[in-house]
Amino acid sequence: MNKLIVFLLALTLGGNLMAHASVMSTMSHTLQPGLDKARLQLADIEPLIQHYRQVPGITVTELGRSVENRPIYMLTLGRGEKRVLAWSQMHGDEHTATAALFDLLHYSTAPAQAAWQQEWQAAITLHIIPMLNPDGAAQNSRVNAQGIDINRDALALQSPEGQILMAAAKQIQPHYAFNLHDQNRFHAAGDAPNPATISLLAPAFNDARDVNASRQAAMQLIAYVKPWLDQQIPQHVARYNDTWSPRSFGDNFAAMGFSTVLVEAGGHRADDHRQVARRLNGQLYIKWLDAIASGAYQQASLADYEALPFNRSGGMKDLILENVQVTQATTQAQIDIAVHFHTEGDRVARIQEIGDLSVHSGYHQFDVSGLAFRAGRAYPLDAALTLDTAAHLALLTAGYTHFSGEPSRLTSTSRLPVLVNPLRPPQQAPQLRQGATFLLVNQQGEVVQALLNGQLIDLATGQIRNPLGT
Repeated sequence: MNKLIVFLLALTLGGNLMAHASVMSTMSHTLQPGLDKARLQLADIEPLIQHYRQVPGITVTELGRSVENRPIYMLTLGRGEKRVLAWSQMHGDEHTATAALFDLLHYSTAPAQAAWQQEWQAAITLHIIPMLNPDGAAQNSRVNAQGIDINRDALALQSPEGQILMAAAKQIQPHYAFNLHDQNRFHAAGDAPNPATISLLAPAFNDARDVNASRQAAMQLIAYVKPWLDQQIPQHVARYNDTWSPRSFGDNFAAMGFSTVLVEAGGHRADDHRQVARRLNGQLYIKWLDAIASGAYQQASLADYEALPFNRSGGMKDLILENVQVTQATTQAQIDIAVHFHTEGDRVARIQEIGDLSVHSGYHQFDVSGLAFRAGRAYPLDAALTLDTAAHLALLTAGYTHFSGEPSRLTSTSRLPVLVNPLRPPQQAPQLRQGATFLLVNQQGEVVQALLNGQLIDLATGQIRNPLGT
């Protein structure tokens, strides 16, 4: 009789969690306010961590300190036998999953989710390390303050952050481990002309890339969510190559018998802060908690995992101009020009590739057939100049793309990008790594479009054809 009761309770739990997963697939995910940023640092999340110290059922532990003496925290909730460990931002410039983990906490502790919270927490104990590399986060750097890539330190363990993660994993002995990262926005989803917004992997545990029971479980967790992801972001989901990486934490944890899932948040059109990937990450965590608690993922077919296309590195460009006419010496050609934006450092958009780009796709892509490349000139700031949009367009039409001289002499209200003393001034022909600033002229030699630091402007309308954030 007791066995029957346990069986019926398990059926009820699984049914409730699967019903919750169905609701989650159609509802708008609740996000933690204040984390829609280009980068996250410890100061952004520490108030939230202190808040969760006061929330019943959540334990906050300081696991240790970084090289520069910043705290590394772990939040624990749940009381179930199935142990789950998730960590984010071991690369300091990869912020998306950190926000998504706090979205999960925000959602899980909402009064409306009390019943669901009790259900999964009866089956799972969840451990979250939301920012493993706070020093790297402070500098928006991949590496820690020693210059070490923490995710290549699983064997040597010379970084305090790597030592902390390994010690936590050995103590917890998780059944499931979620290794949460960002990938660069230039990965494409297989052969599709789209960015890989979410990429997944069940990492190998040996050089032969064998599949044992724990790795199969990781593959099935991924297979379980693939149909849902395909509905949410068709042809934007991919898989990493599973070549054995002996220095990496995910591969080592897989070798330790933890069912390890790598999640890489990537780019999406009109999404500078990766909020699409953030929302999907948060929903994935909820679906996986449901699936682990109920065991539903065990019915997923490995065929769905194998059907995921591989990431295509470099398949995406920020901007592609197709069929630009270029004359150099006596040679004429019709070429494509790819531009990448650099959001850190000198913030100069640069020409990234020249030639046949037909195998690539762009977040923005324009066919400019019939228009020819022309280098812009510098307008000298010999005297005070007030620049509005109309005056700016007039200067562009006259062939001036930028200004030279004393910047204080220029007062601008133009809504177009204004370049003063650019670090990489225009050249007579497009060159790799040159600043992406030049003119496009028609057969009559009239300037009809201008590229100013990577933004394409139609002079007839004054409109920016690829404004940032679209």
